[in-house]
Parts: sequence; C-alpha cells; structure tokens
Amino acid sequence: MPSNPFTGFGDDLMQRSCDTAGFLRRSASSWFNGRLDTGLHCARAAATGNRRESDELSQLARFWYVGLLIKARDLDAGRRVLESAEADRGGAASDRMTAVEHNVRGSLLFAMGSVDDAMAEISTGLRIAERCGDRSLRPPSYVVLALGALRRADMRACRHFVDKLSDEALLGYFGQAPGAWVAAQAVEARSGVESAASLIAGIVTNPVVLRQLLVSEPAAASWLVRACVKLGAHDLAKASAAESAALAAEQPEFSVIRGSALHAAGLLEQDAAKLHEAADIHPDRWCAASAREDLASLLTVRCSERDRTIRILESVLDTYTSVSATRDSARVVNKLREYGVRRGTTRTVECEGTVPHGLTNTEFAVAELVSQGHTNNEVGRQLFISRHTVAFHLKKVFQKMNLTSRVELAAAWKVFS
Repeated sequence: MPSNPFTGFGDDLMQRSCDTAGFLRRSASSWFNGRLDTGLHCARAAATGNRRESDELSQLARFWYVGLLIKARDLDAGRRVLESAEADRGGAASDRMTAVEHNVRGSLLFAMGSVDDAMAEISTGLRIAERCGDRSLRPPSYVVLALGALRRADMRACRHFVDKLSDEALLGYFGQAPGAWVAAQAVEARSGVESAASLIAGIVTNPVVLRQLLVSEPAAASWLVRACVKLGAHDLAKASAAESAALAAEQPEFSVIRGSALHAAGLLEQDAAKLHEAADIHPDRWCAASAREDLASLLTVRCSERDRTIRILESVLDTYTSVSATRDSARVVNKLREYGVRRGTTRTVECEGTVPHGLTNTEFAVAELVSQGHTNNEVGRQLFISRHTVAFHLKKVFQKMNLTSRVELAAAWKVFS
C-alpha cells in the first residue's frame, strides 16, 4: 500500500501526527486490505474528531467517510454526512476540495441509481480538478463514468473512460481493484468473456485486489462468478465465491457484503433459496434486481413456475429502468419476449437531439456500433439481439442513409460523432 493513499494531498498534510491524519491512514489501510468495518470505524473517528487541526484535512476526513458509507451502501447516512459537511463549510472551499465534493456527491448519486446526475457531478469535479492540476480524482472518476456508460449501453464512452484508466496506470494507483474490474466488464461486453480471461484471472488470484474489490463494488462477486463459469474456470469461480463468503463472515454487520456473497454462492451452486435471500436483503437496488434476474433464469432452466418467472422479470425490468440500466433492461425485455410478453424497448445508446436520417433507436444503436468496427456478432452481443436482427437493422440503416457498405457508414457516421 502507498504511504500516502490520498494522492493530491501532500505528505506534509497526511503525515501529520494529529489524530485526524492517523485515523485516516488507518482507515485507508483497513479498507485497502478488505476490512470495511475497521475502515468505517476509523473514518468516523477522523470525521468527528478535532476539526481545528486543519480545515482541509477535516473536510477530507468527512468526504472519505462518506465514500466508505457509500461502499457499505448506507446511503442515508452518507447523504446526511455530506449535507452536514456542506452546511459547516461556511466560506468558499479550495478548488481541490470542491472537486472532491463533486466526486463524492456523484458517487452517492450513482449508488442511489441516479446515473445521469451522477455522471454530471463526476464530470464537473473532473473539470475543476484539471483546472487546479490535481490528478487524484481521475482514476475513481473514470471508474464511475465507465460504469455509468456501460449501464447506459454507451459503449463508445465506456471504452473512452477505460482507456483513460489505462493511461492512469490501471494497476498502479491506490484503489486499483474497481478499475481492473470495470476494464474487464468493458472487454467482456465488447469482445466476449474469453477476451477478458487474463484480466479476470489477475483479479481473482491477487488476494489484495480481490478483497478490496469485493468490499468496494457490490456487483463484483456475482459478476466474477458468472464470468468464470462462462470461461469454464470453476476454480476461479469457487475462489471468488469463497472469498466473498469469508468477507461476509468476518463482517456480518454489512448486508451489502452478505447479499453479494449469497448472490455469488447462489449462482455457483444454482441455489434458488440463496438467490432469493440475496435479492431480499441486498441494499443496492441494481444488485437486488440482478439477483432476482438470476433467480428467474434458474427457474427458466428448471422449466418451472412460468407465471412467477414472468412476474420476477417484470419486477427486474422496472428496477433496471428506474436506475437507468438501459443495457440490462434490453436484456430483460428480450427474455420476456421469449415468454410472449412484449414490453417497450429502451434506447440502447445515448444520442443528442434528433436521431439522424429518421433512424429508430435500435437502428441508431446498430449504426453507432458498426461504425466503430464491430462485427454483427459483437453488435448483437452488446445489444442483446441476434446477428440476424443486426443484419436486418443494418440493411434499414443503409437504405435510409443511401449507403452501400460498412466503410461508407463509418465515414458518414463521423458527422454525428
């Protein structure tokens, strides 16, 4: 672990002998090693300590505390601490602290499911940080922005932010685990899980990275198990689920960790009861919906309870829609179609203003991805439609835009980029 995890805050500030700095260092070290409980305890001590020691250090302590409350998915408490920090600030804050505040508020909004507002806050914080020459917010900001783009099925933006993460030395900054995970998701979404195999193995076989990830990203445990099973890497799937279960046993007070562990175990063991319990206790709305979706898939495989499966999927779709999870919504819409239930399709990529050439939302999405060089198979994987459906929509795009080839489409599409 770096001696000063709070990049951008000078060693003279973080290496002070005051209680606040000491509690912050212990909190960061604990979280880095997978102990969210101790990290939160020390963060609270730092945030509620002697605020006369340093105004900036005191502000940092409270924002760090909010950050860990977000990871614990104690969002109401996080919101209260953030509001208190804003109310107590009084005078104008430094650009650096203003940037941190935007970042923390954006992370809170994302965890609450307000993806658009979250990305706006994060982007604002990044602009302020760039203006004052502070690079510390780049990696955590790129993680949220990439996850938000992935959730909205904006693959171009997702790839852009993952590339930015790589520029910041993906496995070299403090808190690298979430960055590695979002990069693996982006690769899997673009090219299939096989393309992400080495990155997934690197995460699972690194004990520090795995523990840090599992106490930072509630969706990570189930995603890792699902990806490893697809790869046929059952040893890695078992290792991911086992570590998640161990963290839940060590820190039973966190329903977010226990819910994630149950979800991972339910997937690995194909245990409907565990998936049901995970959905019931998980405080993260997206994660709870994901557990219910996996429960529905399990019921489908077992060819049982058709009506219950449909009800579950409709509930999942409502939740995904409410948290702007466009990509996930599209997947569930297709699952419902298989049961003869038709729900309105959702836009699969974001576009500004009027859609060009009278393209439908799906045609726009297909054109956007094809113009980036994706094959029909890759486009279908990202939009959750068959390659034959992709070909049908692509033919419509060519007709409406008076084009004859993918090369012409790529050239013409630059006008709308």
